[in-house]
Amino acid sequence: MSDISEPLLSPSEELQALRQEVALLRRTKLAFDTQNQLVKAMISVAQASTGRLMLRSILLETITITSALVDAQDTSLFLLDEYGVVIESILARGAAIREVKESLIGQVLDKGLAGWVIERRQVGLIQDTREDDRWLTLPNQPYTVGSALCVPILHAKNLIGILTLTHPETHKFNQETADLMEMTAIQMALALDNARMHHRAEPRGTQPALTPSQSLAPDLSKMGVFIIGMEGKFLYIASQIGELFGYTIQEILEFKSVLSLVATDSRKEFTDEFQPCFQGQTTTVNCQFHGKSKDGRLIRLQLSGNRTKFYGKFVIIGVLGAIA
Repeated sequence: MSDISEPLLSPSEELQALRQEVALLRRTKLAFDTQNQLVKAMISVAQASTGRLMLRSILLETITITSALVDAQDTSLFLLDEYGVVIESILARGAAIREVKESLIGQVLDKGLAGWVIERRQVGLIQDTREDDRWLTLPNQPYTVGSALCVPILHAKNLIGILTLTHPETHKFNQETADLMEMTAIQMALALDNARMHHRAEPRGTQPALTPSQSLAPDLSKMGVFIIGMEGKFLYIASQIGELFGYTIQEILEFKSVLSLVATDSRKEFTDEFQPCFQGQTTTVNCQFHGKSKDGRLIRLQLSGNRTKFYGKFVIIGVLGAIA
């Protein structure tokens, strides 16, 4: 009888596999720590400012948090609308007059690493700018760049942002850094898209009246991160969501399905929106529905999520919050 058992790993192979698992756990924890920081920043900023000031403040907070995450020296961030037009930006070189700023942005998006990333919708890693023609040195650039990392921020199939991190040293960033930022970009997309939605919901005197769906914005103080497996069970849930529904985190994790938090009258509506993402027909889900708290109260909710791989299995990672 032949031996059909799996071959045993050598001690060195087991050690290598263990190191890879530890590295993945570390990247995952860092990505979720970053998401929690972004959510807290959104709450703080939304309570202190409105309109364009709020949007710009969120961009500054995103730059601060991600720069610290990978020890970047200089960082720029472009926020795009649905037509691919830059609606807000933070440049690594700092403030610039409008004409100069628009010219610099145009050059970067057309010829630089950001242009390469926009075309391919993938992370661009440059370990030595002297040896990579994707890097464009701008006129009168006030900082030195030895290595660079450019990250597309995608919400559904839409590119909503471009984040570029740089450092004067070469080989400062590597593939592990790129993988970490790619994972973190999922959370950044959710944070930035919710900031854009909150910004659009602000009344503007001369603008057309907002539609009912546009006039509703999430209550950022009650927004939390979740991970749902393909069987419909919660794998992770932030404390804010538990508090919103009146359940402990452990109680929610023991639910057989996310539908346990959905009001009966909203379950068909919710399933119609969520199922295509579960089945891989789409990569994102954005929906509003009624949830039901532990004490029976109905809560109007906004959910945004992305379908991605987590420990080799497909999950939906997103944010859930009450609509004010």
